[in-house]
Amino acid sequence: MSNMVDFIGVGAQKSGTSWVYACLYEHPEICAPVKEIHFFSRPRFEKGKDWYENHFRNCDQTKKKGEFSTSYLYSEVTALRIQEMYPDAKLIAILRNPGDRALSQYRNAIKAGEIKEDISFELYRAQEKSVINQGKYFEQLVRYIELFPPEQLLVLVYEDIKKDPKAFMQNIYRFLEIDDTFEASALYKEVNIGRTPKSVCIGRIMHHIAEGLRSIGMDKFVHTIRKMGLPDFIHSLNTKKSNPIAVVDKSVLAQYFIEDTTKLSELLKRDLIHEWDIV
Repeated sequence: MSNMVDFIGVGAQKSGTSWVYACLYEHPEICAPVKEIHFFSRPRFEKGKDWYENHFRNCDQTKKKGEFSTSYLYSEVTALRIQEMYPDAKLIAILRNPGDRALSQYRNAIKAGEIKEDISFELYRAQEKSVINQGKYFEQLVRYIELFPPEQLLVLVYEDIKKDPKAFMQNIYRFLEIDDTFEASALYKEVNIGRTPKSVCIGRIMHHIAEGLRSIGMDKFVHTIRKMGLPDFIHSLNTKKSNPIAVVDKSVLAQYFIEDTTKLSELLKRDLIHEWDIV
């Protein structure tokens, strides 16, 4: 029997997808052994469908199978690739205030050792075009809207998580047609908290260990360790007190997103210009 994929989270990056994945992972009707496979957006697509579906080889066939890769929304080729391979898959997109998302990407670049801590946000923004472009959600969503019917695409807003995390996840559960009364242990917890590390290497090693364990089918062990709080404890010991994001003028940053967010507001019939304070 083919390991048909039922749902795919497409992003956006730095928009609460780790928390959503944690809540989905615990659901008894879901099998999501690996969070980010990045199959449709990267050269590994050449490995083929069998390679992709092999990630779900141990899933109970009665469960809904899927993954969340934050590169899918921004990628120009992913929507068509998913449509051609899994035309009936349900897609989930989570959008975040694009200015806040950009700043979070900047912090993550420091965390991952991609840039030095003394590199300013403005310099990083000038060098890395995706910082702004990933926040232009309208043009990214259009690629999916053109290929999938409305009932297969769920678009959510990250800021709603803090307002009512239970309702947020119930929306996703209902979309996937699974029990919406289930409450995950991660429901009221923060997952993948942004930090500036003292040592980049420690974070990299932990990430590679976790991914390696998941790749050999030990995702349940990884999840158990996370629930125990061991990774968070290690990260907290490895966190600097300084916060480089605090010096960035968000009002200046907002100007880059006015046009796209205006179109997005019309598309979603929701005044995100004012909700996200993009004026």
